[in-house]
Amino acid sequence: MSSMMEVAKELRRIRRFNSMWSCFRIRKEREPEEDEFRFFRGKTEKRHFLENGALVLEEMITSFDGRSNPIRSFSKQDLERATNNYHQDGVLHQDLTYKLYKGTYEDHPISVKKFTADSHQTYIGWYINEVAVASHMNNHKNVLKLLGCCLETEIPTLVFEFAANGCLSDHIFEKELSPSKKNQLLSWESRLRIATEIADAVAYLHNGTSKPIIHQFINSRTIFLDQHCVAKLYEFGLSISIPLGETHVDADVVVESIGFIAPDSFSTGRITEKSDVYSFGVVLFEILTGKRVRDIEEEVYIMLVSDQVKSFSRLLNSFSLLVHDNEKDFKLYLKAKILKGNTEQLMACAELAMRCIKLNPEERPSMMEVARELRSIKRFQHDSL
Repeated sequence: MSSMMEVAKELRRIRRFNSMWSCFRIRKEREPEEDEFRFFRGKTEKRHFLENGALVLEEMITSFDGRSNPIRSFSKQDLERATNNYHQDGVLHQDLTYKLYKGTYEDHPISVKKFTADSHQTYIGWYINEVAVASHMNNHKNVLKLLGCCLETEIPTLVFEFAANGCLSDHIFEKELSPSKKNQLLSWESRLRIATEIADAVAYLHNGTSKPIIHQFINSRTIFLDQHCVAKLYEFGLSISIPLGETHVDADVVVESIGFIAPDSFSTGRITEKSDVYSFGVVLFEILTGKRVRDIEEEVYIMLVSDQVKSFSRLLNSFSLLVHDNEKDFKLYLKAKILKGNTEQLMACAELAMRCIKLNPEERPSMMEVARELRSIKRFQHDSL
């Protein structure tokens, strides 16, 4: 990690960000090792650092009035060493535009989010946004903590706390686990706790900041678990804040996360707090059933013998009728592992999930209400099957 005093002077000349530069922790000067460069490797790294630094600070001012938690600045060389030059064996998680690597820095495990070479330059705004939002959320225990970033790369490389147990999706879908990994399946008690933790994190996004922030990308792959299986919300690149006095924002880009996007947001481009509520409701169904949303869609389609199911919402509304009209069949649909829990809790969560995915967004509860209800459900008396 390198000192940034010299660059700070030049960056202040580029942007009037004097008061914001303190958001980066500056390490004390030290003599470089023989194989180190003193600051940047070359003009390209310096240019990226200045341009990206200006964009990050500008986004922090625009979105959060300059208020943010401090994060560290890592050099390219820091992260290359930490990840063994981004060795393929260290890949923890990947998406279309990035890979998340396990690394070690100062004897502590870290996760390094490196964007792939073919990540289109138009996406850079998403990554700058992720730095701004994630750093602002660092004080919440159920958000994957952003430790810092490297601004010397064309697209900033991000450094997060290490989540030892990977994604939630690695622990709830039984049919995707080999026999030797069946013990990784979460118990019902753990699933309910994790759902409550994520509801708390999303409720904080909506209500705990100066302007409501909509996550826009909630699904079982954007929820991580640490070594104690504490839930950590992740992936804030597409998050968007709602201006003060407004109840929605018209998004330039609506995330086409199949099955998780609210139908009203998909059709109109209008993003509200209830958009996240819908996505959370779908995740809650995956937690309850141990099945991916696409599998729920297919199985309920077959169960209902419909001619054609045109949307996931319509399908789940039919699924809701099945829950209320034939509770026994609904219980059979739930995975046997989950049903070793509390019947009253299971059914209460199912009913809550149904309300979260109402077609009319006005009929969905707020995330504050969802979190409060989940905490109440956790207190139900045990009722073994």
